[in-house]
Amino acid sequence: MRIAGSADLAGAGTARPLGPVNARDYRPDIDGLRAVAVTAVLIYHAFPQLLPGGFAGVDVFFVISGYLITGIIDRQWSDGSFSFATFYARRILRIFPSLITVVSATFLISWFVLPVAEMEALGSNIVGAAAFIENFMLHEQVVGYFDPGAERLPLLHLWSLGIEEQYYIVWPAAFVLIARWPSQKAVVIAGLGLGSLLLCLTTPAREAAWAFYSPTTRGWELLAGSLLVVWLRQRRGCRMGPATAALLAGLGAAGLLIAFFGFSGASPWPGVRTLVPVLGAIALIATDGTALHRLLARPAVVFIGLISYPLYLWHFPLIAFAKLHYDGVAPASVVLTMLALSVLLAWLTYRFIELPIRFGTAPVARRVGALLAAMVVMVPVGVAATSTRGLPMRFAPEIRDFMLSGSETSAHWRRGRCLLLLQPASEFGADCAGQGRRPLLLIWGDSYGAALYPGLLHFAGERGYDVAQYTASACPPLIGYTLEARPFCKSINDDVAVRIGQLRPDVVILDATWGHAEAVLRRDLPRTVAQLRAGGISRIVLMGPPPGWQGAGLSRNVLDYYRQSGQVLPERTFFRSNDEWTRGRDALFRELTRELGIDYVSVRDVFCNDEGCLSRIGPGGSQLTAFDPGHLTVPGSIFLARQTLDRLLPRAP
Repeated sequence: MRIAGSADLAGAGTARPLGPVNARDYRPDIDGLRAVAVTAVLIYHAFPQLLPGGFAGVDVFFVISGYLITGIIDRQWSDGSFSFATFYARRILRIFPSLITVVSATFLISWFVLPVAEMEALGSNIVGAAAFIENFMLHEQVVGYFDPGAERLPLLHLWSLGIEEQYYIVWPAAFVLIARWPSQKAVVIAGLGLGSLLLCLTTPAREAAWAFYSPTTRGWELLAGSLLVVWLRQRRGCRMGPATAALLAGLGAAGLLIAFFGFSGASPWPGVRTLVPVLGAIALIATDGTALHRLLARPAVVFIGLISYPLYLWHFPLIAFAKLHYDGVAPASVVLTMLALSVLLAWLTYRFIELPIRFGTAPVARRVGALLAAMVVMVPVGVAATSTRGLPMRFAPEIRDFMLSGSETSAHWRRGRCLLLLQPASEFGADCAGQGRRPLLLIWGDSYGAALYPGLLHFAGERGYDVAQYTASACPPLIGYTLEARPFCKSINDDVAVRIGQLRPDVVILDATWGHAEAVLRRDLPRTVAQLRAGGISRIVLMGPPPGWQGAGLSRNVLDYYRQSGQVLPERTFFRSNDEWTRGRDALFRELTRELGIDYVSVRDVFCNDEGCLSRIGPGGSQLTAFDPGHLTVPGSIFLARQTLDRLLPRAP
């Protein structure tokens, strides 16, 4: 790509130009900065403990993109050569070849290796990538970039490409409008960037995912690069001494090192700390000719920068597939192999796909048309993966019905209404309290509690009771419990306790994953029970943990067992079971509930015996009891309710 930027035209020791002398000059050090950014991202995704803030490399990319794209538009607008058609054609020729290649390869590999849940999610990601809205799709899927399960999505990393593409769509027209007032360009861009930054900093904590994925809260990073190039072009005659340039470049490099090594996924991001890598990138781009720039301009570094785009695209799917194969933790040697393969595929993509298409002899219109057609074809592919819930027809008929994505179950949980996700307690719906009938069973817990709701609801009409549901993702029913990833847990539990005092249910059912530290349970469970009793609740039942399954869960285990043996997973089995942990936790809860004087229902006893835990139930064992490591399916929930209802709500004489 031809890059607008300042050039090192003077000898060592002389004054360096602060701005571009010739806007058409190519700066290899910017490709070197790209190499630094992409390397940081790769290390973070491969070995996050080595570079906990490596994800900030994406923020460096944003600054570079804003700088380069605005420089191109500003230069061409100034000399009268700017054309929207030409601009967008060049963007398509630059972005589409590698993107289509990687997404197509990812789908083909996924056809053979991905379970249905991940394939269903991949379908949404493919649609998002083709429509330039992957960041919005991930937000709608309630997938946080730092969530533990996010690394199972092979195209998660395309969120950043979505933001850049949205910038490319909107910014040219906006800049052309701003350019009508040449002397005010920098002021207007600075105002827009400041507005975006303020919006980012004032976004409430409950909207952290929106702040991460939204172009409105990320735009200031791109506009920082835009402002820099406009400001430099307006001050081309300004000079900066070599000592000043070296100091500023050193501060910029220090900022990147602080961001990469000093920050982590636990840091609020984007936020005030994001200014560190953004200002660091600005400092390195604004200067030139220092020892740091000569290091960035070395051929080996520039090579990585030139292939940084396909390298960024390739690395994440390969690492994701490796982690999926090894149930989440791939050996370091395998991850290193994936990184090496990423570099090779990136070079091959750049050399034999991107460059021939970008600079080929075929008419531009034909090349652009073919790329647009290929991108359009990706949409129905993604829709098919989503609408069929993961393309289960890929699997043998014997196990096809057991390939569950989870959406067929979670549709019964009243997500976002009675199972809060990243929402405050005020988002509970009025219908979560039930229909006003008595006796009333109230479920208080996390998503495991939400999984119990369909089973209890199934018998409500027959047995003449009502069911209330107040559940929140990853929030156990423990007064005082806090979790950084779920900032509303404490306030939600406080709110539910108040609602329980108002509703006065006949039975309060505490149901959760119960994977919390024993010290937390011993501290928080007694005060929870005490508060419920103080509110007049006499019947409290704690539901123990259900059978747990290793890896991606029971549905995936059915697939792996079939691939290994050619047979369907037995109805009772310990294959990839977490029963040892479940038995230990079962014993702990028997002790705690006995001390507190509340009822305990061992879900393990319902599903497991010495021969194994139930993996399949129903006619001929045709229904799975769980779809993932522990959430019960609707049939599993009904089975549990049938077996325990007389203990939860004894029949009247």
